[in-house]
Amino acid sequence: MRKKISLGLLAGLLLLTSCNSIQPSITITQSPSNTITSTPTSVPTSTPTSVPTSAPTSTPTSVPTSNPTSTPTSTPTTSMTQSSIPSTGPVVLTNTSLFCVGDSTMSSFSDSYYLPRYGYGTQLSNYFNEKVNVVNLALSGRSSKSFLIENNYTSLKNNLSEGDYLLIGFGHNDEKYDDATRFTDASKPTTDSTSFKYSLYENYIKLALEKGATPILATPIVRANASDDYSGSSAHIVSGYGDYSQAIKDLGTEVDVDVVDLTEITKTQYKSLGYSEAMYYHAFTAGKYDTDGVTIIPNVNSIDTTHLNKYGAKYVAYSFANTIKESANSLGLYVLDNIQAPTKDVDYLDAINPNYTVPLYKAPDLSTYSPNTSFKTQTADWYGTAFGDTGGDPTGKGFIAKEDTASIFTVGNPNSSGKITSSTEGIAFLFKQVSKDDNFTITCDVEVSQQANTKQAGFGLMLRDDCYLPIKDASIVSNYVAAGMYTTSSNTTEIVYSRENGVLSSGSSNTSSLYATNDTAKLKIERTGQVVVCTVEYNSTTYTKTYTDFDFQAIDNEYMYVGMYATRGTVCEFTNVVYTYTGKSQGA
Repeated sequence: MRKKISLGLLAGLLLLTSCNSIQPSITITQSPSNTITSTPTSVPTSTPTSVPTSAPTSTPTSVPTSNPTSTPTSTPTTSMTQSSIPSTGPVVLTNTSLFCVGDSTMSSFSDSYYLPRYGYGTQLSNYFNEKVNVVNLALSGRSSKSFLIENNYTSLKNNLSEGDYLLIGFGHNDEKYDDATRFTDASKPTTDSTSFKYSLYENYIKLALEKGATPILATPIVRANASDDYSGSSAHIVSGYGDYSQAIKDLGTEVDVDVVDLTEITKTQYKSLGYSEAMYYHAFTAGKYDTDGVTIIPNVNSIDTTHLNKYGAKYVAYSFANTIKESANSLGLYVLDNIQAPTKDVDYLDAINPNYTVPLYKAPDLSTYSPNTSFKTQTADWYGTAFGDTGGDPTGKGFIAKEDTASIFTVGNPNSSGKITSSTEGIAFLFKQVSKDDNFTITCDVEVSQQANTKQAGFGLMLRDDCYLPIKDASIVSNYVAAGMYTTSSNTTEIVYSRENGVLSSGSSNTSSLYATNDTAKLKIERTGQVVVCTVEYNSTTYTKTYTDFDFQAIDNEYMYVGMYATRGTVCEFTNVVYTYTGKSQGA
């Protein structure tokens, strides 16, 4: 049986045999119940006589029958499948790194929400001593499969070293069967290259073992459920594709790797508290005024049932550390003494964004919208508008977003009004309102009928968080992605770009000149769950960018808005516009 003390700790043992002075250390006592107790003692005088010299290099084909699995019953916050570990002598803890890979439930964020998102990886350092360097490489929206193309996976391969630990926390996005770039199948065996277990073993566990590091698997936290029903997708059980939490536990047994069962831990806690209290572990995009008109409270309609806030992230990080501490895994020796679970009285209040202001935004009431001739359309469910830094009343400034002839949409501004800049923007927009839960594809052809050779101009297809009926308001700098282009003050054209949290991005590529009158392009936006792909075909070149877990709910919690835009001396004719609904998103 493979020993579960890391090579880094064993290296510390070897080092101590050459030391002349006495130093404080930790004694590991292996009890019959596979728990670890720690007490101060003196320097060890001997080292273990055997050290693992190699790691598995192939996928196991059989499941060990003697590997013990147990779920401690002394506390509802401890749930772990343990590998076996031999008794050892006392050791001195050496410096180590805890690398974390996973999805948005583990990753960091930069939100302006009322209760911003925090992954539990951001809070682990609160519960480990100073010898542990937590390296959180987790990325929002990734699965064990899609993470492999990220720079963070390259960083893991380059920096994970002997004696380190690797916490592996995937599952939420592996179950997205509607997205081939992320999906892995939990129902298939470890030997199947399309399976969830294969992906975890081949790309993460095997890597850790080959580096001399200790892998630890974590099952995914549950999604908060208003009915306290933690079967099905709330507990990562997907019809036809298996139980993702159970697959992780089975894999741990197969390859003798410890598993911290965060699914069971969070399920037990959430059911104990009930949804009305468990919800406070989660992110809320919006707050609202209480009845006193002054106090801001959570807008319960804006809850994010997948992502944690800082309070929830602390609870999950605490649960992980507490479980490891009570296990036979050597990482437990690094957990601080007497760690305490976070409390609502203190930690929930700390999770609230102190700079949050209640937005005045309301989704446009399209049932009563009666546009003037500049914004009239013929096709049902399509509407014209202009908003933002328009330089004055949008109608008076010449903005148009209209459909004079069926299926031919004219959008833009023939004058120098409107702009796309790093700080503000004003656009004409001909749009369709769609549910935040809808998957869809929209395509169109576009021809530039006027370009006044102006900088800070642009056109294309856009998917955005919010929308406004005609208004001049320079404060509107909301989140969106664009299968389009804009011209800069340095006479370049940025192609396929976005704005998020007020920051205007550069394009996925750019050209060294401005686009021109009579230029044509083909545009496409495809939304599948958390993934949006924007594509522009222009001048015989295809430009594409993929946005994963982009925030389309920072302002409008119910809808998104997709359509055609143009501004500042640019007028475009959009034809062959095809919007195709492709089903409901599986969510985050």
